[in-house]
Amino acid sequence: MIRMIHPPMDDLVGLDRLVDNTAYLRGLESDRNKLRLQRVPLTLPKPKRFSALWAAAEKTYESLCEQQPIGRKLFQQFLLTSDPQCVAASKFLDELSDWSFAEDGTKEKAKQRILSKFCQPQSQTFLSYLTAEDVKLCLSHSDKNGEAAMELMREATRKFLKERPFLEYMKSPFFYRFLQWKECERQQITDRYFYEFRTLGRGGFGEVGTKLMRINMF
Repeated sequence: MIRMIHPPMDDLVGLDRLVDNTAYLRGLESDRNKLRLQRVPLTLPKPKRFSALWAAAEKTYESLCEQQPIGRKLFQQFLLTSDPQCVAASKFLDELSDWSFAEDGTKEKAKQRILSKFCQPQSQTFLSYLTAEDVKLCLSHSDKNGEAAMELMREATRKFLKERPFLEYMKSPFFYRFLQWKECERQQITDRYFYEFRTLGRGGFGEVGTKLMRINMF
């Protein structure tokens, strides 16, 4: 006669919990791996002949470095990696943008800060491409007509950047990244460019959620 020996009830409960926890951890790890793969940014495509032809047709400073947001951002990043004068020009354009959007209460202080940082020869960030006549006119307009002084400095900066810095930018990796983005703009946008970040709610008309873009802009 064979006697059946049953394990204690506590051991069975503990075994069930172990199995459940193991399954849960494996599922959680699987979800994490899946989410990690979803969040891997897509790489920008290599620029093709069309992008190069387009850039050649639009090879103007105003078009590539001012009018297009991506081009303007990449050009500013290039300036910050260039010589000190280009760095100063980039910082001036940033502060000039802040000044243009400043309210009346802070606009005068912003103007004086710009003049002291970029229009004084003893300043470390002095815009050396400004001529002596430019500096004289800017300082003379600073009290009466601040906008005229800012516009004079803006035009002098544009004239400086349109020459050597712009030509060097066209040969830099930053411009290559710009061509990649122009190639990306030509491609059809599909679900592979996004991953589901969070579900906000479900209802009779469907599901509402948020998605994040998988391509890093910069």
